[in-house]
Amino acid sequence: MTRIPEPIRLGNIRIWPPVISAPMAGYTGDVYREILREFGCPFCYTEMVSAMGILQGGRDSQDILVHLPQDRPLALQVFGKDPDAVARAVQKIDTGSFDAIDLNCGCPARKVTSTGSGGALLKDPARAAEIVTALKSACNLPVTAKIRLGWDDPDDAPGIALCLYEAGLDMLVVHGRTVSQGFAGEARWDRIYAAAERVPIPVVGNGDVDSPAEALWRMENRPLSGVMVGRALLGNPFFFRQCRDLMEGREVLSPGPAERVAAAMDHFNRAIERHGPRRGLLEMRKHLAFYVKGLRGASQLREMINGEPTPQGVLAILEDVRSDYANDAGSASVEPDDPRI
Repeated sequence: MTRIPEPIRLGNIRIWPPVISAPMAGYTGDVYREILREFGCPFCYTEMVSAMGILQGGRDSQDILVHLPQDRPLALQVFGKDPDAVARAVQKIDTGSFDAIDLNCGCPARKVTSTGSGGALLKDPARAAEIVTALKSACNLPVTAKIRLGWDDPDDAPGIALCLYEAGLDMLVVHGRTVSQGFAGEARWDRIYAAAERVPIPVVGNGDVDSPAEALWRMENRPLSGVMVGRALLGNPFFFRQCRDLMEGREVLSPGPAERVAAAMDHFNRAIERHGPRRGLLEMRKHLAFYVKGLRGASQLREMINGEPTPQGVLAILEDVRSDYANDAGSASVEPDDPRI
């Protein structure tokens, strides 16, 4: 019989279901987070923001901090290499608008690691621990961190986890690849579990989870407190609705094509309203590519959307697709013989 996991406890926050959204630069901005909330996402992160960007008042950094009151609980994910600078950045913001501070120790992007930030901190776990300690002194919020298994050695994860815990960390998210891997290969969940067994704080696993059934399976009879999901959420806010249904004993339904296109149109309209036609159109093209993935003529659809210069034109394309699917069945249940359910 499947064991239903417990909620994650982070300070005074109860996170249920224990499946959370990964911060993804360019994707999990304010608009999409609000949509994920409406489908049941219990905890989100901002896109990662530079500590130096906050201190210098950069517009891009300030934009990342903006969110509506209903976009809670929300962790601010910050990156930087200097403990004092990261702490001063957090002190500069209105911490009452956030529910936790997360230190990025896993980003593999060269423009981040070349500054000694993100995944480069895993070359020097003691420095990462100093930043955690500085953050604990700088604010009254829980401090979390998102790491990878190590810079290039997956066996480093348990030691890094212990180092950060001893510095005062309240929750740890572990992605199952090393920094040097980028996104190549498969996530090593055995090493994630090894890190989780080393520390008494909540540990959340991340990497290649593509269904609610797999999220539950990854937690079953294992030392994890939760699972973080990234790419499987793109164009798929329904993921969290399905998670709740699965873990609360209800029938799990998949969205039909018409519902998927309707969700894409809703997302598109919100982005245009929030950010204006130019920025909204540019940002939504990459989102829409995920919404239409798997639909009839998806490749042609993407070309049409990317070539359309106006929001009205894009909406007309999507409405035509939605109308074509309007008579299709709205949903279908998850296959009952999935061995992970």
